[in-house]
Amino acid sequence: MDNASLDEILELTGTDFAPAEAFAERLPVLTLEEAHEVLEILLHVGMGTDNQAESARRLAHELAARIPSAA
Repeated sequence: MDNASLDEILELTGTDFAPAEAFAERLPVLTLEEAHEVLEILLHVGMGTDNQAESARRLAHELAARIPSAA
């Protein structure tokens, strides 16, 4: 990866996020539902065979160890 920051790569701006109340503060952590969505994506990517798949499997394992299972 080049020297670009993650924000530059993802082109993050204030308008790229889900709508929220103007006075609401965005939580610095994921909700349980968001964590499970990320875990599902990591598991899907982890089914591959490249270096990203290996990283995705490792991160999925770490995330799964830190969040409660889905009911």
